[in-house]
Amino acid sequence: MPRRHVVHLRVRVMRAQPSVIDRFMDYYASLDRQPVPALAGLYDVHAVLVDPFGEHNGLFAIQRYFSPLLGDVNSCRFAIDPPLCESGRFAVTWTMYWSHPRIAGGEIRSLPGCSMVETHGDKIFRQRDYYDAGEMLYEHLPLLGWAVRGVKRRVRG
Repeated sequence: MPRRHVVHLRVRVMRAQPSVIDRFMDYYASLDRQPVPALAGLYDVHAVLVDPFGEHNGLFAIQRYFSPLLGDVNSCRFAIDPPLCESGRFAVTWTMYWSHPRIAGGEIRSLPGCSMVETHGDKIFRQRDYYDAGEMLYEHLPLLGWAVRGVKRRVRG
């Protein structure tokens, strides 16, 4: 009977660093509990963030944009669907659940949207968010809300 050689291999499991996609999803999943300086671990120093409220060029501009937003909300978190990925970029659809003390009596609101994200290395280089700013904010302002809701009714009908 042939003699068997038993080889014992030690496999060293190396924990991979979370990808930029994982870090993006983790950060936004509990956005209201995240420190604004932590954006430096997610966004490139020259990153661009574009959303319906404007374009924010550079990490410091993005941090300045987030500071008052997060300081004013009661809560803000995202339920993010699985990403669609391609080399150097990904897209996600999401629903934001948020509450602001001066909007809708502070009750939790939901807002669907999506983000198109380009990465460079392990950081976000460009992010474009798409959502209805009217549904989020303008419809809840006294005079402007009346006008925005009226325009939407006319378009729908």
